[in-house]
Amino acid sequence: MQAAVYYGAGDVRVEEHPEPEAREDNLIAAVSFCAICGTDVKLATIGHPRWKPPVVIGHEFCGKLVHVGRKVRGFAVGERVTMATTLGCNRCPTCARGLQNMCPDNKPICLVYDGAFAPRVAIPALAMAGGNVVKVPDNVSDEAATLAEPMSCAINAQEVVGLRAGDSVLIVGGGPLGAIHAELAKAAGASKVMLVQRSEPRLSLLRKLGGVIVINGTPAEIRQRVLAETESFGASVVIVCAPDRAAQEQALGYARKGGGISLFASLPKEEAAITLDSRAIHYNELRVVGCSDSRPEQVRKAVSLLSAGKIASDVLITHRLSLSQFNEGIELMKRKESLKVVIRPD
Repeated sequence: MQAAVYYGAGDVRVEEHPEPEAREDNLIAAVSFCAICGTDVKLATIGHPRWKPPVVIGHEFCGKLVHVGRKVRGFAVGERVTMATTLGCNRCPTCARGLQNMCPDNKPICLVYDGAFAPRVAIPALAMAGGNVVKVPDNVSDEAATLAEPMSCAINAQEVVGLRAGDSVLIVGGGPLGAIHAELAKAAGASKVMLVQRSEPRLSLLRKLGGVIVINGTPAEIRQRVLAETESFGASVVIVCAPDRAAQEQALGYARKGGGISLFASLPKEEAAITLDSRAIHYNELRVVGCSDSRPEQVRKAVSLLSAGKIASDVLITHRLSLSQFNEGIELMKRKESLKVVIRPD
């Protein structure tokens, strides 16, 4: 079968790869679509120190089960599934606290196990043990189901920062995850959703999201607009989706007293140190939190929101390509000419 295989920094090849092996304790899914994420773009450009080549990449997928091992319970051939693709060990104190995404011995699909930029993907026994395999309802399309995994990461972030119905929400960075955060904030009952993006063509793509105020300006102009939209209080929640040091440092200035700031996007290791105004945190009682990845229950929440029609998947998914066009999809993401790009196996 043809698959997108990572060989090192900037070296992802669409090439012939062995079919996954059917075992008595695993599942095999025929992949319908797999979406390109920021990690895939990083692997295809600068690489990532955690990845040990060669490995098939891709983890935001929907597929139909074509093999159910005889030891597997609760699944049947023909069912459609997606996944929480970071697999916790289910034995350590972190997993015992329900934080499988923080497991120090986690084993992600597309890193430890071959991923889903391929016609078929094997789902190991560890995934069933942790409840990581989530069935997709009939009224959720294959394409839309690829959004469940990235949505789950945003759901995790919004839960950690404490976003509630009635909150005013500012999202800094209008890439695919920024747009997903906006849709989730609306679904959560936010009173106002504002989204900062500086450049075209993403500005035009984001303006297709209903009920979202799209802001383009300098930090001072952004702050002025946020105050104008919130009766001079500032945003209840600020979510920084831009992998930018200045954006994280400036986020405090957009938040209201008692507000929360989520540092959703990671910074490069060599640029990870930032400076925050401790007086603003102290006197305004601000909460600055981090987040990473997601857990199975958050994928299930994402699937439920998609099934309920709460998410504009038709706006979020802007391009549909074949696996042979994988590198074209990477370039669309790099040039910021897309939101989510989904890949269908050849």
